[in-house]
Amino acid sequence: MIDNSSECPAGPDGICCKDSRRFAYFDGHCDTLTEFDESKETIYDSDTHFNVKKQLGYFRHVQVADIWVDRARHDPAARVDHFINVFERQLRLLEEKGRAECSGGFGVCFIKSREDLREYYDSDGSPVVRSGLILGIEGGECIDGDEEFIALRKLFDRGVRLITLTWNTPNTISDTNCAVAARPGLTDFGRRVVAEMNRLGMMIDVSHISDRGFEDVLEISRKPVIASHSDSRALCGHGRNLTDDMFRSLVAAGGVTGINFCTDFLGGSLDLDRILEHIEHFASLGGVANIGIGSDFDGISCLPGGIDGAESLYKIIDGLLKLNYTEAQAEGIAGGNFRRVFEEVLPSRI
Repeated sequence: MIDNSSECPAGPDGICCKDSRRFAYFDGHCDTLTEFDESKETIYDSDTHFNVKKQLGYFRHVQVADIWVDRARHDPAARVDHFINVFERQLRLLEEKGRAECSGGFGVCFIKSREDLREYYDSDGSPVVRSGLILGIEGGECIDGDEEFIALRKLFDRGVRLITLTWNTPNTISDTNCAVAARPGLTDFGRRVVAEMNRLGMMIDVSHISDRGFEDVLEISRKPVIASHSDSRALCGHGRNLTDDMFRSLVAAGGVTGINFCTDFLGGSLDLDRILEHIEHFASLGGVANIGIGSDFDGISCLPGGIDGAESLYKIIDGLLKLNYTEAQAEGIAGGNFRRVFEEVLPSRI
């Protein structure tokens, strides 16, 4: 994807001299979608951490847009149905805006298959910039008690391609890092959910789950899983983060963790350098190919210094290149590592 043409030669150690905005990005988690309702406001230029106008500032940028749900606060099924409708409306509004208001136009790619993902990234010659979106759900209570997986398959049919198995409230799949059950880990139903998501081609996300639940998922899953927005517990001792052993297990299983920008989970200096420190720590464990970006944009109230929103992602890659990461390593963290696991897990186009 990144060339080393005469306009942008690589440095002596393979370090890229290219403008880091021209890398291909992939952000594994944001909550922006639940900021919207049925109004005419669009996610194109909304006053949010992530919006499509910011996204289009990059060569390519895939964003996982999650519907956050919590059984303690919501009617899970009704909330998910509502925000899938909102998402579908946003796609229509974006298509209209792309045709009507932007010089040269822009397109929207709703990614539901591995072929969609490949075509989105690899259409280098296309004159039209495009938004890449993957629909996810954060909180498996939306399928609580769905023993026949009717609700799960309906979500798949509507384009959902990722489920974060738990949020902070335990559900019928597993307990969480906030509340550990007397018999911790995946329930029998949760084990069946993992197997069915593998079969369908839905990404399993283990951020928020309990440590035992994490272990159970990695033991059972036949495909790589991700921790879409989790940091290092060695650097910040919050239970939402991954221990070194958990990260090594994720590496062994071919998965990826996305670095979360929430300052509560970063700890230490609350700035861009702290994000780089979490990346550096995981890389030191032999997992440079298993790290990505999981911003948690619009799900957190306070961003680290130097990060204003999606428009600032390139600063992380600039920082890595200054730390002598190679072009290939920086490209992987920007987006290639998440792309790899999603291509492996997503279904073929029907």
